[in-house]
Amino acid sequence: MQTPKIMPNTIKDMDDIAIVGIGCRFAAIPDVAALWEQTMACQSAFSDHPDPAATQFTDPDSQRFDRLPTTRGAYLHNLYSVDPDLPILASDDVTAESTDELFLTQIVADSLRDAGFTLRSASLGHVSLSVGYSPPFTPATLSWLLQAPLSAQIATLLQRFFPSESERNRNALQQHLQHSLPPVPKLLLRHAHHHAFAAHIANRFGFMGPAIVVNAGAVWAMAAIRSAADDLRLHRCDLALAAALQSPLPLAQLFGLAQLHEFTSKSAPTPFGRDASGTLPGEGGGVLALRRRRDAERNGERIYAVIKDVAITSSDGTAREPDTAAIISSAIATVFRNTALLPETCAYLETHGTGIAATDDAELSALQSLFTTPSEYRPRLALGASKALSGHCFAAAGMLGVCKAACALNYKIIPPTVVASPLHQALAASDAPFFLPAEPRPWINSRVLAPRRAAVNAWDVEGLGACCLLEEHPEAL
Repeated sequence: MQTPKIMPNTIKDMDDIAIVGIGCRFAAIPDVAALWEQTMACQSAFSDHPDPAATQFTDPDSQRFDRLPTTRGAYLHNLYSVDPDLPILASDDVTAESTDELFLTQIVADSLRDAGFTLRSASLGHVSLSVGYSPPFTPATLSWLLQAPLSAQIATLLQRFFPSESERNRNALQQHLQHSLPPVPKLLLRHAHHHAFAAHIANRFGFMGPAIVVNAGAVWAMAAIRSAADDLRLHRCDLALAAALQSPLPLAQLFGLAQLHEFTSKSAPTPFGRDASGTLPGEGGGVLALRRRRDAERNGERIYAVIKDVAITSSDGTAREPDTAAIISSAIATVFRNTALLPETCAYLETHGTGIAATDDAELSALQSLFTTPSEYRPRLALGASKALSGHCFAAAGMLGVCKAACALNYKIIPPTVVASPLHQALAASDAPFFLPAEPRPWINSRVLAPRRAAVNAWDVEGLGACCLLEEHPEAL
């Protein structure tokens, strides 16, 4: 059989993508300005779960599925809201089934305003929307399930536990229970399908371009950014929005997440600490407004940073369980290979850094394989770990990292991060090629060698790795 010909990657020859607007809401972070303030102050945003019943399900020593080691997390609380006077909202838009949709609509509006656009600007042209979003259940899907399989299960239970009751009484009780369930109108069924999520938002704004939902685990945000960048490079649109959303986490969802991710019983996670014991959940979402770089420059638009490429990789299939270090290393190596750039030209890397010891070990191992011992011409790589402040935002984790890295490039500052004590041995060594900056540092750089560059890592437990490579824009403040 003839070996298929591998076409050369041409990313380096195509237009760079400019970030011209950022909208975001995370725990204690209402907008991009607050994100940078929290980052510079190294302020964590952890609190108890807003559901008062959470304490009843907390037991750090229990192995039960419906028990959690902690109620703490980085929760949105009152920031999970929408401005009722948002011009694009209709009077009947606010329904219990569309709360996530309305929340992301608000962040989309924030990103457009941050980019200097009005919400229905004719000058936008065709706009694409790519959203990383796929919750296991929503109010819509729960109502659907309650009306169908649960109703049949109730009938079976009534027959089993009340066999002496007349069929008439059992039917009457079943009908009473069914009538107490939420109705399932056609509109609710539309909200139950995630693909409609992006289409509904795009329709509100009149975007006219592609509107899709992508599902790629914890690399959701990276997949959305890559999809949006492709739309611009292939001229499917004139403005592209990349979005990712981790909506509020009900206790039932946290039960499942705690089985997949080690949750720490401490008050906050300690990424890259020698005694790291797990992560904590986070909520929030972000939207990047993207342009082709040359279009943004021609229009005189403010540019936070330039996206060079996004690489997403998976396992080589040689082992039953994915090799975390190999996949992370592959994603980073791929993004530099695609852009024909050298890893040593990157001075800042926002890590996946969860505080889960095994994953942190793997990520540091991957970085050691790519970033060489520092020298006079190769300064140490500064690492960021936003999950120490805002928790693991799952679907939106990579988006938070990209927003943070874009701000760092825009302000030419290496931001501080929480430095665990004691440090992981790979960071504690005097000749380590990377470090955790405890204080903000001026990002001193000579453009004669290379412009300022930053990378952002993301990793999913099912074996997906991603890396987004950013570069400063020479006219940034």
